[in-house]
Amino acid sequence: MPAKLRLGFIGAGGMGTTLATAAAELDNCQIVCIQDPVLSKAQTLADQTDAEPCAQPEELLGRSDIDAVVISAPNNLHKELTVAAASAGKHVFCEKPMALNVADAKQMIVAAQQAGVKLMIGQVLRYLSPWVWIKEFIDAGNLGDPFAMQTTRIGGHWSGWYTQSTWRMQRESCGGPLFEFSVHEIDFMRHILGEASGVYAHLGNFTYPEVDYEDLAYVMINFEDDKVGCLLAGHASFMDVYDGKIICTEGTLLYSGSGEVSYQRAGDEHPTTLTAEEIAAGYEPGVKRELREFAEAVLTDTEPAIPGEEGLRNIEVAEAAHLSWEQRREVPLPL
Repeated sequence: MPAKLRLGFIGAGGMGTTLATAAAELDNCQIVCIQDPVLSKAQTLADQTDAEPCAQPEELLGRSDIDAVVISAPNNLHKELTVAAASAGKHVFCEKPMALNVADAKQMIVAAQQAGVKLMIGQVLRYLSPWVWIKEFIDAGNLGDPFAMQTTRIGGHWSGWYTQSTWRMQRESCGGPLFEFSVHEIDFMRHILGEASGVYAHLGNFTYPEVDYEDLAYVMINFEDDKVGCLLAGHASFMDVYDGKIICTEGTLLYSGSGEVSYQRAGDEHPTTLTAEEIAAGYEPGVKRELREFAEAVLTDTEPAIPGEEGLRNIEVAEAAHLSWEQRREVPLPL
């Protein structure tokens, strides 16, 4: 293995551009090729990262000068591309969601194991501020043991570059909000509370008939040791809300998607509030860190920080939420 991990990027859309731009700044990565079915998009990103463009993933996967691939294609293609990459002997970093169902996620893990390659999933919230700080703060025992958590991430209809990606408008290719973006919140709740043991959910479409999936999801998640979490997700709200609270045995912490955090310990007269700037100080940019750690895992032959099994657990929760609503019952985990 060379001193630098030689990367090929599959997908040159918004997230692909973000990932490639971050990788271009890393000392342990070299971008060799950018693939996108729209060759002009691949060409633009290749020009920015001193790489070669191509239009077909088979062309990229057939190159002997690529050690690993970064997959940021539409969600429904993640399994197919990961299996193909593993079969070609390439290590894989796959953007979230890992897959759109448990069966596909398991196939991805098996394919990587059989090929002897690494598989890491891009659950970047673990590395972004304020969430990375929150995890470290709680793990240090500052508030005792966490036992309950509530997270809200809800807004209006798709906007910005999301609307330019027509695949996000169908369940078949997107999966809906629990897969497309709140798989981040599911992952972070598991990161704090541990493994989920059951899911009960209420889903519905109330304000956004242009899509064929839910625009509102209430998901109650039971965790091991009688811990509990509640997720409100979707894009049925005409006000954007992104926040959460973590209740622990010796204190409570509130956080905002803007980056501000407040906490109050048992016995404190007033809460302590930290600004987004105070929280973020000293942390490496999240996308850059996840790719650096992926490269380190491949180059040193160690386990990736967020392996396929972690991605699978998140997909189990999202799929269980849909099963729960269809069957009007709590769905036990694992599936």
